[in-house]
Amino acid sequence: MGSVSVTKEINADVARVWDIVSEWGGTHKWIPGVGPVTVEGEGVGSIRSADLDPATGFEGRISERLLSWDEEQMTFSYKAIGNGPLPVEDYVAVMKVEATLKGTASVTWSSTWEPIDQDEEEIREMFSGLYSISLDNVASALK
Repeated sequence: MGSVSVTKEINADVARVWDIVSEWGGTHKWIPGVGPVTVEGEGVGSIRSADLDPATGFEGRISERLLSWDEEQMTFSYKAIGNGPLPVEDYVAVMKVEATLKGTASVTWSSTWEPIDQDEEEIREMFSGLYSISLDNVASALK
């Protein structure tokens, strides 16, 4: 099983960072190549779907189900469902936001998955790059 975890410190109030990354239907605002998001249902069990831009290398529609949500701990998890464009199966991700002692926010985005016909290290680098760029976009939105 492959895994990756990216943590970024963002110079902003933890609540403001949580507001951005926890908007279940708002990933198109900070993840590059994600088209408008549609959401079916509410809360745990809801499904978000979006088309990925061909420039991402993963053209197609991706759908994800919200598995867990903890507003107090500022964390949630989700999994990819259906036949999406990613070269993995059993993709499960966790997003967590924490306050630092410096008054900034620390965001960790991690995932586990099984590769499909692609090298695990290549997939790890791909997800690591995407998570890093996306979290940098969150930081830029809060400047």
